[in-house]
Amino acid sequence: MDIAVVTGSAGLVGGEAVRRFAPRFDLVVGIDDEPRQEFFGPAGAVAEARRVPNYRHHRVDVRDQAAVDEVLRVWGADVRLVVHAAGQPGSAWSAERPSIGFGINAVGAVTVLDSVRRHCGEAVFALVSTTEVYGDAPDALPLVETATRWELDPSHRFHEHGVDESIRLDRAGRTFLGVSKLAADLVAQEHGRQLGMKVGVFRCGSVTGTGQARVRGHGFVSHLVRSAVRRVPYPVVDHGGKQVRDVLDARDLVDALWQFHLDPRPGEVYHLGGGRERGASVLELIARYEHLTGVEVPFDYSPQPRVADPRWWIGDTRKFRRDYPRWSPAHGLDDVLLALHRHWSEADEVVA
Repeated sequence: MDIAVVTGSAGLVGGEAVRRFAPRFDLVVGIDDEPRQEFFGPAGAVAEARRVPNYRHHRVDVRDQAAVDEVLRVWGADVRLVVHAAGQPGSAWSAERPSIGFGINAVGAVTVLDSVRRHCGEAVFALVSTTEVYGDAPDALPLVETATRWELDPSHRFHEHGVDESIRLDRAGRTFLGVSKLAADLVAQEHGRQLGMKVGVFRCGSVTGTGQARVRGHGFVSHLVRSAVRRVPYPVVDHGGKQVRDVLDARDLVDALWQFHLDPRPGEVYHLGGGRERGASVLELIARYEHLTGVEVPFDYSPQPRVADPRWWIGDTRKFRRDYPRWSPAHGLDDVLLALHRHWSEADEVVA
């Protein structure tokens, strides 16, 4: 039997992994204690994975070593792939409860890695990390302000393709979320390099999709579209709305994890994002959405600065695409925005 294990299986990336891996494995095992309503209130609930016929759910906290061991001991050597997508994703929430956020993101990663090593050590392990590990380091790059965005100086080597994996990790201010994710990121790398596990680390930027929780401050593209559909002001915070991010559909992210699973490179770190073609500022995304749908996006602007919120980030994915040439993002910005528009227009929402 071939089995995939997905932690955080009720979240955006985890749920997408369940759906896309179900036809490729005999069984998909989910580990998720579904804490999102505790983090964000009723609007944080996004669990849909249980609709998949060959899915087995375990309501287990990734910090609970004994419980994680019990799950993985059952499936053992049949496990071919583990996607660790569990985490506490809210920056503001982590600042208010740093010990809990660090426990879930950092300790949880160590717990799952240790259990995988002992019970299914030949499995490929994909850690879904984040570009928040870099904190505000990108703001040290030479940036230029234009009418609609911050942009990197065209003479800089990162301008054409985005920031590659050589960008520094030190001398940077970070959110508590970024600190906890960096700890998980580093410990996963060493499990690959020192312990020989088939570990890959994937630092993602703005991942979105129709499976995203409908809460403020988590998944800004989905939140923007939902606000427009509901005719409520979208909160634009700091940088004049000119902060740039590259957007990646969760389906494209999961497809990249599948390619890594087919030919793992232990201990490697990759940037995964939408790249230049899917990079836009908040103001540009608003204008693009309005053009595509004819729906006006009301917004409120607050100049209050956010902690470690870079003005510009576009990730260079060429390292991953060199190692895995069959992968490239299939969903453009227009596809993403229109899919979210249809989703939120059809959603039967009770929770504001």
